[in-house]
Amino acid sequence: MSLSEERLFVNKYGYFTADGKEYVITDPKTPRPWINVISNGDYSLLLSQNGGGYSWRGNAEENRLTRSFQDVIKDNWGKYIYLRDEGSGDFWSVGWKPVCREPEFFETRHGIGYSVLTQQVNQIKTGLTIFVVPEQPVEVWELTLLNTGKRERILNLFTYLEWNLGIGADNQREFSKIFIENNYHADINGFITSKYNWGLQNEKGQPNNRNWEYTAFHTVSAPPLSYDGDKESFVGMYRDQQAPQAMDVKLLARNTGRFGDAIASLQNEITLRPGASKTIVYTLGAADRREQALELAGRYSDLKQAGKALAQVKDFWRPLLESERIQTPDQAMNVMTNTWLKYQTISCRLWGKAAFYQVSGGYGFRDQLQDSQIFFSSKPELAKKQLLLHAGKQKQDGTVLHWWLTISGEGPETNCSDDLLWLPYITINYLKETADFTILEQVVPYLDGGADTLYEHCRRAITRVFQRFSPRGIPLIGESDWNDGLSAVGWEWRGESFWLGQFLYKILTEFKYITTVVKDNSFGEECSAVRDLLKESINKYGWDGDWYLQATTDDGLELGSKENEEGWIYLNPQIWAIISGIADDERAERCLDAVEEYLHRDYGTLLLYPAYSKVREDIGYISRYAPGLRENGGVYTHAATWAIIAYIMRDRTEKALEIYRKICPPNRSAGIDQYKAEPYAVPGNTDGPQSPHFGKGSWTWYTGSAQWLHRVAVQWILGIRPDYQGLIIDPHIPANWNGFKVTRQFRNTVYQITVDNQAHINSGVKELYLDGQKLSVSFLPDLNDRKEHTVRVIMG
Repeated sequence: MSLSEERLFVNKYGYFTADGKEYVITDPKTPRPWINVISNGDYSLLLSQNGGGYSWRGNAEENRLTRSFQDVIKDNWGKYIYLRDEGSGDFWSVGWKPVCREPEFFETRHGIGYSVLTQQVNQIKTGLTIFVVPEQPVEVWELTLLNTGKRERILNLFTYLEWNLGIGADNQREFSKIFIENNYHADINGFITSKYNWGLQNEKGQPNNRNWEYTAFHTVSAPPLSYDGDKESFVGMYRDQQAPQAMDVKLLARNTGRFGDAIASLQNEITLRPGASKTIVYTLGAADRREQALELAGRYSDLKQAGKALAQVKDFWRPLLESERIQTPDQAMNVMTNTWLKYQTISCRLWGKAAFYQVSGGYGFRDQLQDSQIFFSSKPELAKKQLLLHAGKQKQDGTVLHWWLTISGEGPETNCSDDLLWLPYITINYLKETADFTILEQVVPYLDGGADTLYEHCRRAITRVFQRFSPRGIPLIGESDWNDGLSAVGWEWRGESFWLGQFLYKILTEFKYITTVVKDNSFGEECSAVRDLLKESINKYGWDGDWYLQATTDDGLELGSKENEEGWIYLNPQIWAIISGIADDERAERCLDAVEEYLHRDYGTLLLYPAYSKVREDIGYISRYAPGLRENGGVYTHAATWAIIAYIMRDRTEKALEIYRKICPPNRSAGIDQYKAEPYAVPGNTDGPQSPHFGKGSWTWYTGSAQWLHRVAVQWILGIRPDYQGLIIDPHIPANWNGFKVTRQFRNTVYQITVDNQAHINSGVKELYLDGQKLSVSFLPDLNDRKEHTVRVIMG
């Protein structure tokens, strides 16, 4: 196989491996830090291609293990390993940061649950593999050193990290550091560290009176020459991490205890003959108690156990990724759908809850509910768990928390009008995937006391929105709808949201069936009546002549109207008019015509146009963004994925595919210096045409668009879509494809699906075969037999 065949989507900074499961970075100076977010669902870390990043347990806002501050330009916070040549005194770092020595060779491989940083400097080749052990609160650094030169080398290794141990925003370091006790223990070759003030309130509500409830540790597999636990003696006054004082002295200072600025540094010495290599293993973790810390440090500092743990990482991720696989002529779709979109959603959004552009620390009510759909085809029980968790953040009146932190539970009650509706919406989608109607009977407590079934939680969410209608029959927007930036539009509960009405219309259409299942006929009739009212009201008051309005303000001013000076047209009400079915055929076509005229651009569909250039206090912070950034006239990827659905529903397949190609990250590799973002992770937004950086990707990793890009690829482009009766088969693909294959796990059955498109059309199924038998329906029946079946689809 030639070199070019082994590399996919090559650019000047890196490429995908042939199987798409690793991204290889070949130049440390990427346009922005290109990271990996590695999590096992409890313990997590962020790692840039140069060794920058930090670690946390639970969430990075309330329980950060190591210090870090957000800086996508410098990338100058990390956990580092220094090397010093004892013969010459020359020193460098295992990653390019922090010393930034020009390497003879550089490569960082980001994989699923691990990263490998490889460099060669001064004829010493180093390979550092970093991963989080499945189901344990510990990360492992496995470092292999190879002497490629012709003389023996004596090298000293120095780790370096700064302890945080608690609240992530460590802005008052001179205060927070004095609570840390940082001690070296020779029996484990490393540090055991605790903190006497977490920063969270205790059970009585008292501030600064609660211990950090974990034990941190940092150890090495070989007895160190020396160690240091104080930043001042390691870095030196008025010096920095690029050239710390520790590189000038033979042995580290061995400062520990409670009276320094707590770090952890371990110094080891190795001798390498020419051609020889040696491996050393480090651990870093946050245990529940001291005894567990000692046990984990001892176990995973062992080379053999570390190797086993790395194999377990691959076993851990396999069922999350392999239950659904696609094979199409579109390599970008294959790579992202099979691997990176699932990984981004699970490891970062659901588990890690943090990335370079945003440290969340919590669950957004609407956000992680949508993200949980990524589990539907692999581990639906995890989606079920997420659904029930969110239901528990609802009050008896149907309102919910906008978000909450996962340790303290703190979070604001929301006046965002759409949050609560995502509970019934995702419940509907879960039922279509699983047919697990018993979940509706599961009893979940309310935040303000009492408990009820999940069905009743969904019912109360819908009923609460019924109570928030304008006299014209349009739902009130409140603090905002899905577009958080419309934060002042309905502050006084008079402004309306036409998009919210469309979203509610879609839910009521679907929820009617559920009311029949649970025999709640009276509520089903109420849903139908409100649905009819919405259709009439939105089409009467929300139609602007060529497209739908987004909203009205408390003062009755229309947003998303051709009469506006800025923000003439918004994307969401056009595409959800189609997704919901509230628009008739004529208006649906006119909506898409308007989207193509004003919103469809080089890098996807804009969220609105033209962007606001003047601050509007009656609209909110969306108008305070610079024009073309994020929601203010940028390509907001989340909404752009919904546009694909709308185009497919109107049978404009080629345009849908064009949008998909424009927002699928590997396809931006050719213009990587303009794009800047990682080609293997979806950005939350791309700068719009009114930005001088038109086409720049931003807000990667921590974005809900990853799950949606996966969903539109599988369910709408490839058309393998669950419904109550089975799997719908309805492809909308490029006409030049000969076909594609999909492996799909569905309700305890595995379907091996082959689609034949010798007719070279975009859509239409002529014949459908299950295990060689022709079916008379356009869907695969729910077999639920724990067997594997073959499916053949002939388009025509």
